[in-house]
Formats: sequence, structure tokens, C-alpha cells
Amino acid sequence: MLKICRAALAVIIPALLISTNCAAQLKIEGPVESYTPSAISPALSELPVIAEIDIKALENSINKRFNGLLYEGSNISDRNLTVKVWKAQNFSVFVNNDEITYRVPLRIWSKFSWKVEKFGLSVSDNYEATGVIALVYKTKIIIDNNWKLHSKTTSSGYTWIETPKINIVGVNIPVKSLADFALARTETMITAQIDKTLAESFKLDSYVSSLWNDIQKPMQMDTTYNLWIKIVPREILMSPFSSQPGRLKIPLAFSGIVESTMGTAPLQSSPVPLPLLRKTYAQPGNFNINLGADITFEQISKVAAETLVGQTFKEGRKSITVKGISMYSSEGRAVMAMDVTGSVKGRIFLTGKMVYDKDSLTLSVAEPEFDIKTRNVLLKSANWLLHGMILKKITPYLTYNVAADLEGIRSDIDGMLKKYSLYEGVSLEGALDTISVTDLALVPGAVRLQANLRGNIKIKIGEL
Repeated sequence: MLKICRAALAVIIPALLISTNCAAQLKIEGPVESYTPSAISPALSELPVIAEIDIKALENSINKRFNGLLYEGSNISDRNLTVKVWKAQNFSVFVNNDEITYRVPLRIWSKFSWKVEKFGLSVSDNYEATGVIALVYKTKIIIDNNWKLHSKTTSSGYTWIETPKINIVGVNIPVKSLADFALARTETMITAQIDKTLAESFKLDSYVSSLWNDIQKPMQMDTTYNLWIKIVPREILMSPFSSQPGRLKIPLAFSGIVESTMGTAPLQSSPVPLPLLRKTYAQPGNFNINLGADITFEQISKVAAETLVGQTFKEGRKSITVKGISMYSSEGRAVMAMDVTGSVKGRIFLTGKMVYDKDSLTLSVAEPEFDIKTRNVLLKSANWLLHGMILKKITPYLTYNVAADLEGIRSDIDGMLKKYSLYEGVSLEGALDTISVTDLALVPGAVRLQANLRGNIKIKIGEL
């Protein structure tokens, strides 16, 4: 009896061992890791420039050039007439688009002889009179094709602030003659000084030339992503002047290619020479850049693992449980390496096209299928996986939402652009409003999204 039992055990135990280890052990060689070349397409942009003339500073500069007695003359035009002209008050400057208006208050003192005849008597004497007149001048600003600023200042009339008066019956003061005289004697001097002040103070050609060269230098826009931007300008446009209280705005816009790179600083190309000015009535468009936003395979795998690992998928009496998942690329397709246990054990490989959905802001592996080598092995050992619904059940988990990543990039760069100093007195200011994905590529370690950022960005010049 004992011999029979031992014999039975000799048969039963191996059978039990075989039954408990009947899961097919898979040994599959995965697709070779490879990547297709990826380049971020440069974006054509317009970079608006706010060049401002501080009218108050102009006003102060002009006032410094005129002080005290401005003119003195006697025996004028062989007449017994003496005139002195002083600066009465500070000159005022106003701006309306490309026209600057100056109010010039002057105190005029005159000494003249006058003769009165009444009741057959003739009486003559010398009289003095003082009044305050406000002369008005207007300056038209013109910028030529070589970026030189020209101005032409002309007289535009006058008003009396204090009309000259003397209380002698029959004596009339030649008010109009005095005003015309003040205009004639001071106009050339005042208009010449105004035009000279503008020419010396606002060397627009120098500012534009410096700015044109400086924006061609690579700029590090973000240290977190090590993002660099290089602008290759093509032309510069000028729109009609505009103004607001105390400011004359010269609207310019650089048009050119904006290139972005991540990593080391790009090499600076040979400078593009400053072109001739081209004028346009159109207002500058929006700034936009294309940049590469990398979503790492590790990020995507981690999100997929959070929902997939531990999941069991059944086909009748057969099942597999996911133990781990990782991702890489082969010949331009996404490869998902899944470690499984259950009716089969080992690592299987799924491949599919990585796609982006602009409505849901998600990356996903579209229509995944078993890699050819995986299929060949499964045909022999686990054919049920090929004909069942396993792939369809797994597909919804192969999705990654990029909304937070895109917003993070936009927000980081937007925060930096609130005021990014190019150099002293010149800053890049604005906001990136939108970010959208235009293309994607699989690069070593990541899915690289080609993202387009648009916004309202200007170069702000503190004061010319």
C-alpha cells in the first residue's frame, strides 16, 4: 500500500507543478529604439516697438534755452521806437499726433513818441507801454528713409495775455504793430532753437540702429526650460504717429523670423544690416513664436501606470494583469512596453501613432497594435490575445492630458515678459495670450510638441 501511495505521489506532484506553472513565459525582443530628425519651424512675427518722446522733457529742454531778455532794439526802422522782449512765463508744449504746438509767452516793453492834436494845439511826448503776448508755433515732424528726424517749426499766430495800455486821452498804442514786431524779431530765433533742440535730443536713427542690432543677439527667455530665442529681422515698418497727454508715440514694428531652441545658446548669425524705412498705415500685428515643448516618456508612462498597473483584463477564462509600463520610440511610432502576468508572463510590446487632440488637449497612442515580433510569439503561445478585446480595453489608458504642461510653459514665459530688460532703458514688455500645438515629433526621451505662442509684446524705450 505504501508503495502504491509513493507511486501515486510521484505522478501527482509533477502534475501539480506543471499545472501551477502553465502560464506561457514570454521572451520577446522589442522594436529597436530610434528617432526621426525633428526641427522646430521658425515663426514669422511682427515685434511692435513703442518709441516715445516725453513732451515734458522736451518742454524743459526748450525752456532751458530761453531765459531773460530775448531781444532789444532802439530807433527801429528810423523811428523813435524802442522795444525789449523778455520771456514772460515758461513755454508750454502740446502734442497732437505728428504735430507739436508751443505756447510762447513774451513780455513786450515799448517806448515810443506820440503826437496829439486837439483844439488846434499839438502836444507830443514819449510814452511807455508793457504787455504780455502768447505767440503760438507748430512743429511738423518728418522721418526720412534713412531714419533721420526732421522738423519744421512755423508761426501760428498769437493772443494777448495782457494788452498794453496807457491812460492818456487820444493816445492809441499800436498793439498790432507791436505784436507783428515781436513775431518778426523772435520767430527765426525761436523756431531755429526748437528745431535744433529736437534734432539734438532725438537721434532716432541712432536708437533704431542700436535696437536693430541688439535684437539679433540670442536672448535666454526662460531658465527652467533653458529656452533661447533668436530674432532674424527682415524689415522695419513705421505707422502714423499717435499721441496721448504728455507723450508722442512713434509706432514701429520689426518684421522677421523668430527661432527658438532649448539647451545651449544658439550661435549668433552675421548681423542683418538696417534697411531703409518703410512706412505703412497698418498697425503692427501680434508677436508669435514657435517653440518645442517636451513631454517626457517618463511623464506619460507614469500617468499611464497610475491607471493601468494592477488592472486585470479578461478574455473568457484567460486574463492578464499589468505590472508595469514604459514608453519609447521606434521608426517614428510610439512603443509601449508592458510587463504582464497571469495567463501569460513577460513583456509585450504595443506600437501606435502618437497623436494630439486639440479639443481635449491630450496626447494618445492611436490604434495601438501588437508589434510584429510580439505577434509572432503570441501566435504560438497566446493566440487568444490577438483575437480578443484586450487592445480595445487598454487603448483608453494610453492618453496623457497636456493642458497643465502647456499652461505652465505659457505662464512661465508670460511672467518673465512682464518686463524683460534687453539693456538699460530698453525692455521687452507684454503678455502671451494663447498657446496652441501645431505639430509633434518623437525625440530621445520625449514627445516634442511644436507649440505656437501668440501675444501682444512690445519693445519699450524709456525715453528718447
